[in-house]
Amino acid sequence: MARHHQSKRAASRSSASSLATLVTVALLTHGTADLALARRDDSSSSHGRRARAAGSVRGGGSIGVNGTVNLLVKYKNSLAQTRSLGNIDSNDSPLNTWQAHITSTSTISEERHISSVEIDASEINLVWEEMMADEDVELVEEDFPMYKTPYNSIQPDSSESDQTSHLRHKNRHLKQQQQNRTLMESQQYGIAQIQAPAIWALTKKYPNKYPNTPVKVCIIDTGYDGSHEDLPTVGVTGTNTGYGDALQDGDGHGTHCAGVIGAVGDNGRGIVGVNPDPTKFSFHIAKALNDDGVGTASSVLKGIQGCISSGAKIISMSLGGGPKSPMFDALYEEAYDKNILVFAAAGNVGVMRDDFPASYPLVVSVGAVDKNGNRADFSNWNDQLELMGPGVDIYSTFPGSGYGMLSGTSMATPYVAGVAALVWGYFPQCSNQQMRNVLAKTAKSLTTNGSDCNRKTGFGLVQAKEAFDLLDKYGCAAGGEDFSPPSAGGVGGCGQPLADTTKLTPVSKLNTASVLGGASSDNGCKKLSLKLLTDDYAYETSWELKRVDNGKLLNNGPPGNRKFADKTEYNGPASGCLDPGTYEFAIKDIYGDGITAPGFYSITLDGRTLARNSNFGPEQITRFTINKI
Repeated sequence: MARHHQSKRAASRSSASSLATLVTVALLTHGTADLALARRDDSSSSHGRRARAAGSVRGGGSIGVNGTVNLLVKYKNSLAQTRSLGNIDSNDSPLNTWQAHITSTSTISEERHISSVEIDASEINLVWEEMMADEDVELVEEDFPMYKTPYNSIQPDSSESDQTSHLRHKNRHLKQQQQNRTLMESQQYGIAQIQAPAIWALTKKYPNKYPNTPVKVCIIDTGYDGSHEDLPTVGVTGTNTGYGDALQDGDGHGTHCAGVIGAVGDNGRGIVGVNPDPTKFSFHIAKALNDDGVGTASSVLKGIQGCISSGAKIISMSLGGGPKSPMFDALYEEAYDKNILVFAAAGNVGVMRDDFPASYPLVVSVGAVDKNGNRADFSNWNDQLELMGPGVDIYSTFPGSGYGMLSGTSMATPYVAGVAALVWGYFPQCSNQQMRNVLAKTAKSLTTNGSDCNRKTGFGLVQAKEAFDLLDKYGCAAGGEDFSPPSAGGVGGCGQPLADTTKLTPVSKLNTASVLGGASSDNGCKKLSLKLLTDDYAYETSWELKRVDNGKLLNNGPPGNRKFADKTEYNGPASGCLDPGTYEFAIKDIYGDGITAPGFYSITLDGRTLARNSNFGPEQITRFTINKI
């Protein structure tokens, strides 16, 4: 440990002048598209070498209007973070420590011990050196800009700034907004392309067979027009990362993405989103980009933490910028381990390169296709590209109850995130890893050589109904086995570990479920209960419960050599207290036609119904797992 800090200290001293130079350059170029690219390509700078040696990452932190520089600090543990913040707040730090030079600070993640601190630019060299020597500090990064990722015709080496481009596009869409107001609801090509209407129709026809559990979707972007005529208004929550009310959008990019996911259906106006029924999902909005579509790493990190804290199961990010960051790595790991699925835009330059956040393994990278299902020429590609969505000439909601058209992987991302929300709501017992794998498994391949996946189009165009049908047939097992921790299974791109569905048993014969708890005492005891109403041929029916790992038979019925009585209801425990593990309950009918209605059987565990059926054929198996608390 001492040698490590000595190396940090030495590295810091050797590059103090280069840091000052880099910060000055950032001040001159802040707000341009070239800044993010310059940051990626400055690995030869002495600051880049210093940062790697120091256990911190290079960046191009810019000087704010008040002469400050923002830094991201990861502490080694929660105690170190609390102690450091406490010293800052109480002003009792020794003057020779870096905390004494902080002008403001805020917590980004308590679980991952990440904070944002603001330093007077004139003190940056001294502060950096002291931070490198601080035993409580694990990692330091300079904050960097991040941007929305709409497509435009500007080439990567164009001198036009993001600000100029933003105003040009915004004026165009304000004009469109006046032209495109309509009271007639329209369905865009992308909705049919991803098969969403087939799920709407099926679940509407069989509501009892396909009950829905609402999914919360978090959008990290420029905000949300909370008063839009065609967007949900009830249950929409927000996170303010420093750019004001999340339910206001002065840019329009975030509102456009929200319409793709969840524009209200059957209201006779505007458009239809992938999830047209606002009772089956909800929005959380993290306003991490300002009204020019520009934010920072710290604002996006706060947005991610806001999504996690809100209970969201899906995060949609149509943004990018900056280098790969251990800070982001830490938060994506936290999200994945909390059963959250994250989607991000692959980028819009049309070349092979690693753009972030899309290229993190725990993030699903999304590319764009046109109305003919062909890869859009602007869509970036690399080994992490995983799924494609409609992204060319996408017509969606815009602030002021207006509508506008945008193109980009920014538009493709909410399409794919919307499909995840649509399907996951009907299979809430599945994990994020399983849902991710099912979406990949059922995507429409866009390769020309017969392969299932390549780095230009990933697994292909997302297909909602195909994913729904696979889960309906095989259950969550269609998404493969879960990992411990879940983040260990996130590989990304064509490397995702998909299940071999040819070896699976259809859900008509095998149901799966999972619950927490289980103990050999009444404290936390989980008991399986059986309710059985026999038909006129009760002698044909029997059941058994066994543990999967050792095959041990735990209970069966009817007991002994007796038979169930005809047209009789049986209701009671099918087991004693069950320890953590995986079990199978099998009900059988020797004639092969199940139980004739109104007869049926159902099993419950801890008040939760695992299976209920009558015409199950010769056998139905329900597999369930009791996890340790």
